[in-house]
Amino acid sequence: MAKLSIVELAEAAAARDEPAFVTELNTNFGNIDPLGMRQINFDLMDQVFPGLNNAARHVRPFVIVAWSWRQALKLAKESGAKKIKVPALQDYVDRVEVMFALSQFLQDRKSDLPGGEFLAPLLQEEKITFGGSAWEKRRAKRESSTALSAPVSYGPGLKMLGWIRPHPEYRNVMLPTTEAIAALDALEAVLRPALKHEAFNSLGSVTVTRAELVKWGKLWPLDKPTSAESKVMRDLLLGPNAPLERQMGMTLLRAAAAHSKSTEVHILREIMCGPPARFRPQPDLIAIRDSWRRLQVRQLFRFSLESLFYWVMLTLESHQRSIDELVNTFLKRVPSTAASNARDWLKGQLSSARGPTTMLDRIQQVLAERNEPALPQAIAAGIACCLNEPIAREPFPQQAERLPLSRARAEADARASDSVAEFMRHVIESWVLAQHAYWSVGRGLADARAGGKMLLRLRVILDEGGWSLTPGAAVGNVPRPTPDRLQTAITLAQECGFLEAGR
Repeated sequence: MAKLSIVELAEAAAARDEPAFVTELNTNFGNIDPLGMRQINFDLMDQVFPGLNNAARHVRPFVIVAWSWRQALKLAKESGAKKIKVPALQDYVDRVEVMFALSQFLQDRKSDLPGGEFLAPLLQEEKITFGGSAWEKRRAKRESSTALSAPVSYGPGLKMLGWIRPHPEYRNVMLPTTEAIAALDALEAVLRPALKHEAFNSLGSVTVTRAELVKWGKLWPLDKPTSAESKVMRDLLLGPNAPLERQMGMTLLRAAAAHSKSTEVHILREIMCGPPARFRPQPDLIAIRDSWRRLQVRQLFRFSLESLFYWVMLTLESHQRSIDELVNTFLKRVPSTAASNARDWLKGQLSSARGPTTMLDRIQQVLAERNEPALPQAIAAGIACCLNEPIAREPFPQQAERLPLSRARAEADARASDSVAEFMRHVIESWVLAQHAYWSVGRGLADARAGGKMLLRLRVILDEGGWSLTPGAAVGNVPRPTPDRLQTAITLAQECGFLEAGR
């Protein structure tokens, strides 16, 4: 049934003179970034590891995609066609991507590549045809999600790191860069035993057997790039043309690994933050260390408030509550509530032995253990840590509606002499409930105007009896911190020889 406009709905309502049954709504609830704070986290990540993301963690997929475009263009030229047929080229690239992914999943079902669940049915097939309606449907479904070239996967990094660039005449066709050529030649050399197969040397529909995929999987393993591939990635990642922030961020990472004699992500994340860790980087790394710490403090602030929102939903699950009941229930679980004002209470939540990453880990642990009584104390400590962090000028303008720490600190300072209950009332009302309502309504209106997804994002409402869950809404999954690209940086640094593997 077609969607009705507001005018049509109004006319239909005016024409009715009695109640009528309506079709039950199939409501889907949105649960991503409920407080609208995530974008600042991403912007701060760009201050340390620009060009990286959390999915593109290995060297070889970059090479696979760039080589596929080169090979597709070569085959098109050899065919004698006077005009580039873009769909045929994209079909070839998609085919090579899927063959690579399948060959790796056949070696290891837990291979660190996107699309394992989506491609799982193909792993049971003895023969796979890359052509026809079934293949076209599969291509369309993976284009923006599990494809290596997808925006949520290796797509952005391929361009930002300099592996490929758009064709000057055909916007959807990619060309490998000059800097990538040595890596593509190295991959082609290891693939030589397979290149005579029509899957690699022809455009259009082809059929590949499971046995062939198993054999090819040993030629191009995911985590074992050739020295030439590693060198190209190292130059693109850290060379003189790379952003200075990324060069310094990777250098800080290596210095922290040398200090700790570890490449474990949780250890390096904490050490790179500075105090209370004993790691003291050389003077030229202090600025990037401060940028990393600023990111982690922001990570903790966002995660603390999203966890507080989750606690509110848990508390409302049984029945409605007034704002005073929410505040009092929260404070009963937090020590030092006898403090005379908000300033003293916040200081009482601090621990000199804990940094922002440790406090974030503590909230995660409490959530994982489903230890609801301990959650308010962990959240209060996280908020206090962020508000008491030494103030530094923000590195770029941050939207007030995304609740930057500068705004939160100014509001906390203005309420420093208030009672603890008054301060927590402001935190829950303004930083959580109002923040959630603002972004839920704004995004819903934007979706409606654009004809986008019909999602109900508002999960908590104010009713006559107080605050309650939106009818039909569930508490949902526990919140999770925003991945900060550190694991990507570690893996790429190891595979390109900048960081010793398994140190």
